[in-house]
Amino acid sequence: MLSIISIINNDVIAKDFLLHGLSCQNTRYELILLNNKDFSYSSAAQAYNEGSAKATGDYLMFIHQDVLLPSPNWLKEAENSLTTLSNLGVAGVAGMLQPTFINDVELYARFCMLQRLNLIKVWYKRYARGSVFHGYERKPWWGKFTSETILTRTLDEMLLIIPAKVFENSKFDEEVCDNWHLYGVDYSLSTYQEGRNVCVLPNPVVHLSLGKADKEYFRTLMKLIEKYRNEKIINTVFGPWSTRSKLTEMQVDRFLSNETRSIYHAGAIKQV
Repeated sequence: MLSIISIINNDVIAKDFLLHGLSCQNTRYELILLNNKDFSYSSAAQAYNEGSAKATGDYLMFIHQDVLLPSPNWLKEAENSLTTLSNLGVAGVAGMLQPTFINDVELYARFCMLQRLNLIKVWYKRYARGSVFHGYERKPWWGKFTSETILTRTLDEMLLIIPAKVFENSKFDEEVCDNWHLYGVDYSLSTYQEGRNVCVLPNPVVHLSLGKADKEYFRTLMKLIEKYRNEKIINTVFGPWSTRSKLTEMQVDRFLSNETRSIYHAGAIKQV
């Protein structure tokens, strides 16, 4: 059984997306809603770790309130897939493959070139995997859709599924991820380094938000860079980040000084 854990701060969005999708499911599940309308929690890691203590399922599914499960078979099919995966650390619905280049400087140069040429879709088609639609219009993201479970290096935070036995000994890092960003990337990387598999499931979802990289995002990013120096590259849905501090600072400055202040999230551009 899946224990579904979600942080709620907007009843309308939760009703239109998360709760609507769950109400149509044809299998048993446990629902744990964490009320944060009064800002009880300072971070997603804190809230989810607390919520996990109430869970009794074999798998813990941490999901955003603005994610819709469009099929009544979604939970059943996901659980069936999970039971066939060996050495699973964490699964999601959108993730990034690890780029293979000569070095991180070349990777950064290629990514910047694609941005300048307005060909950023090429990057996401090559490295982003999942089956995600965005907004009420259900527009497909720029990543490559997958029809089977595949291994990735990092996952987006919109939906994460972790075996309860794994999470019992490896919870979200509340010190590094002390806000609402990158806890999925952090958990993916730590899971990978522990020798467990990080997977993207083929089950499609609808996600309302495109996300936003604010200063808290970059503050957490710098802490991840310190934590995962051996990764060389941390590939996220906002793009690849070198674990060389100076190169990353250049990337961040370029990101924030972009004339249109465009934000690249899961292959979608949002003006801010």
